[in-house]
Amino acid sequence: MKNEKLKQSIFSKRTFAKGCLSPWSIFVACCILLVMSILFIDCEYNNKPGIIYPVMTTDTTGSPTITGILPAATAIAGVREITIVGANLGIKNGDTNWIYIGGVQPIIKEIQESHITIYRPSLSNDRYGKTIDVSVTNPKLIENSSHIAYSVELPGAVVGDYTSISTILAIACDNQASENLYTTSPGKSLYRTDFAGVSLSILLNSINLSSGEYVSMTDMSFGPGAYEKNLFFADGKNYIARTFVADTIFGNKKYTPIKLTVPAEVSQLDFDEKGNLYVCGNGNFYVADSSVGTSTAPTFTPMTGYTGGLNIRKIHVVKESGNDYLYVADSLGVWKCQIAGSSLVSCAQVVNLLSDPALSTCLITSFEIDEHSSIFLCLKNHPKYSLFIRENDGSITPFYYDPTILPHTVDKLVWGNSKYLYLISSSLAGAGKIYRLTLDRYGAPYYGRTFIR
Repeated sequence: MKNEKLKQSIFSKRTFAKGCLSPWSIFVACCILLVMSILFIDCEYNNKPGIIYPVMTTDTTGSPTITGILPAATAIAGVREITIVGANLGIKNGDTNWIYIGGVQPIIKEIQESHITIYRPSLSNDRYGKTIDVSVTNPKLIENSSHIAYSVELPGAVVGDYTSISTILAIACDNQASENLYTTSPGKSLYRTDFAGVSLSILLNSINLSSGEYVSMTDMSFGPGAYEKNLFFADGKNYIARTFVADTIFGNKKYTPIKLTVPAEVSQLDFDEKGNLYVCGNGNFYVADSSVGTSTAPTFTPMTGYTGGLNIRKIHVVKESGNDYLYVADSLGVWKCQIAGSSLVSCAQVVNLLSDPALSTCLITSFEIDEHSSIFLCLKNHPKYSLFIRENDGSITPFYYDPTILPHTVDKLVWGNSKYLYLISSSLAGAGKIYRLTLDRYGAPYYGRTFIR
């Protein structure tokens, strides 16, 4: 009887209300059930390990690996493309957000498993010429990336102080080691900038340059002459002008230009290696021999054979394979003609903006040629770029694909005596008018400069 009452006191005792078990009864029942469950599990799995959470592992077999970079060590100024070499570099699904150079994401040209080619990046000035990091990271495994040390040289810089010049009209560069740059302005002044000393000198002014003349000088070039430092001007008139440019201006002695009559209005000029002068304007071409450096009335012989446009922007004489060629740029194309005495023969259009829909609304304002006969083009009206280059396959591409590297408002080009290409932006105010781009090549020879001693 006592045992029966004990069972009832444990399992059936009501404490809160009729029909409810006491808390003590519930606790004891739960403990018995828990013990039975443990005994059951132990019997069922007595030969198996206990259950644990799995450790997260990373598969690194597909991680990117950089083994080298081209060009090696440094992208010198003028290098347009950089290639990262390695394995597993093919980023999936077109994701390019995991490639960094100097902390910036470059513009990608091509991605393959074995290499990634990027266009030259725009870096902050404090990172040019310094050791920077190039990295490629697997976007699915952010913690696994490959790095390599590298350096990118400064592509160029704004030079000179032109705060006193409203607009730059014509430009020329001598062959001195310091590479002096000559510019003219609508105020009828001729300036020389000595980049070695960063000084600006006025060589001619409105006193020397007559009223109504030299207001809109379109071109100038060094050439032959008795002083062997003659500078020639084109002014859109039926004459050109010749003046002596001294290395040092003594007192107020300045040399008033001598006008040389041409049969028609001319706006562009250039010399060949013999000192022959070629001038043109509105489709009219003339040539005069080296006597233009000493004579006051040289003979200008008409030239025939040109078949290009009439709105001529610039001309340049280049020697290729032993022959002289005259490159002529109108507003929409560039023509290459072989010089044969007073004739231009085998004229061929080597640049045609109308054939490229992306460039069909652009206009050529200037051009240059490098030592390998590549053509640099200065184009107006493009929304992003001013400087382009004609590639070996004939296509026209931006010289730098990152539009923030170079000034956009460039309208004239002139190659210096070494590896400098000067980009002139007359629309920019103050010192920002001339940007000196450092390249990895020389320009085609400017024969007029060879007469400077």
